[in-house]
Amino acid sequence: MPPTLTPPLLSPPELSYIHTSLQQHPPIRADGRTATQFRRLAAETEVLAGANGSARLCFPDGTEAVVGVKAEVERAEQEEEDDETRADPACVHLAVDIPGLRDDDALPVFLAAMLAEPLLASGDLAARLRINRRWHWKLYIDVGGPKL
Repeated sequence: MPPTLTPPLLSPPELSYIHTSLQQHPPIRADGRTATQFRRLAAETEVLAGANGSARLCFPDGTEAVVGVKAEVERAEQEEEDDETRADPACVHLAVDIPGLRDDDALPVFLAAMLAEPLLASGDLAARLRINRRWHWKLYIDVGGPKL
């Protein structure tokens, strides 16, 4: 059976400390940040040599993700008229890999759908991927890493 992703368990005194600290005015965080201050995010680009584009994102808690994009020119199945606004979901293949989970588990499938939706919703991406009525770009986007 694959391992499940469970949040770390906190003892009752730890939970009490967190709740009372956050209910004060102004709230006090255990790590010293103000209520409106975000954690710092580190990002690097061009980390994968074989990809057309890539990035590595690191959060202060040790969570990291690596994203790679590969682009290929592909012939259209049928020649289209000049309808550039049609969003073709097949022009983008997005995969999310989480160590310890299978590709068909609910979490990777949900995350892939959640990430693909804003890419295809407006139709702008499909218009940009179209070269002419016979050819278009196909994007392969892979998200994964040691810890996600």
